[in-house]
Amino acid sequence: MKFLVKISSVGRSGCLTELPLPFNNVTFKTPTFMSYTRGGTIPHLTFNTMQRLEDQNMLLLQTLPSVMEFKEAVVEQGKGLNAFVGLPEYPFHVSVQDPGILTPTGYNVNKGVSIWREGGKKTVTVSDFMETIKAYRPASYQALCDSDTPQGCSKKRLNKAVDNSLKFLDECLEYHKNCDELDGVAIFGTIQGGYDSFLRNKSAKITALQDVDGFVIDGFHVNGPDVENVDFPKMKQILQEVFALLPEAKLRILHGAFEPEIMLEAIKSGIDVFDSSYAYKLSEEGEATVFPLNTIPEYFRDEITNNVPKRLKSSSTLPLNDDLYKNDFKPILDKCECYTCKHYTRAYINHLLLTSELLAPILLMIHNLHHLSNFFKAIRNVLDG
Repeated sequence: MKFLVKISSVGRSGCLTELPLPFNNVTFKTPTFMSYTRGGTIPHLTFNTMQRLEDQNMLLLQTLPSVMEFKEAVVEQGKGLNAFVGLPEYPFHVSVQDPGILTPTGYNVNKGVSIWREGGKKTVTVSDFMETIKAYRPASYQALCDSDTPQGCSKKRLNKAVDNSLKFLDECLEYHKNCDELDGVAIFGTIQGGYDSFLRNKSAKITALQDVDGFVIDGFHVNGPDVENVDFPKMKQILQEVFALLPEAKLRILHGAFEPEIMLEAIKSGIDVFDSSYAYKLSEEGEATVFPLNTIPEYFRDEITNNVPKRLKSSSTLPLNDDLYKNDFKPILDKCECYTCKHYTRAYINHLLLTSELLAPILLMIHNLHHLSNFFKAIRNVLDG
């Protein structure tokens, strides 16, 4: 995997190329997002409904907790996770935890990390983890790490998360370089330390010296709804400190269901890749994204401050399960070119939600992913200027 980055006065943009076969001719421009999956596929979307998405150049995020139980079957089939879940057209990245679901805390140990599957908790060692990665054949993956650092946790827990993650990374790298099946697959180190600047800097300095293809900035939240508790001004300050210690020409990933204004500020700080768990969260709640894309250029003209912009807040989503929309026959968003907006009205989706029809989250996911894709395209247009 190769990442070419361009630094401008308004931020950084880049191009991700040279993925492993058969995706060696696929490119991804950054900033961007990985399409969040559960159980191997985008929530609520089958292969056929995925074809309704306008942007088919997708990098999927496979979350280890939701696909861990497939391991024996994937090994038996011998064709990797892509073939097993019926999505061989899309390269994927593997994350250690699921950013869309709250991760229980207090269960990690020195020898491994707790992964919460449908069947309960499983402690995954480096050996277990790397055997799974070898069987799944991703384009890239996050090395096993300890991100169990909820807000308010002790200094001892923060230290342990940093030390465990560095130790696991060393072991993953040793396995990786001696595994022919992982030749060309990218491995990402994880920067830990919660909101502790000293530990973040320690984690960043040591991880930056390792032979990794990029970095995951983790441990500011414990996934799912906990992302709403993030202390963003403090997180932003730490991001800027950490990025001064990391090589510019390597990809930076931040997971979580962040709202658009947080993603914008994180991009201004130097993040390259997010995931679409925000679109999943909204679809589960019966909401649709409508934040204005024409205001994005002003975010990059403004001076960077520690305050999170509020200009998108009042008009970022529509709660379509509200009675307000039962007689509203407009599309979710005027001039939107997604399949949902071309064929369905707010009133119909309101009816589907109120009657708990399975079509409702399907239509919302199609729209929310489409709008999120256009959001990142608009950002790239500004950065590429």
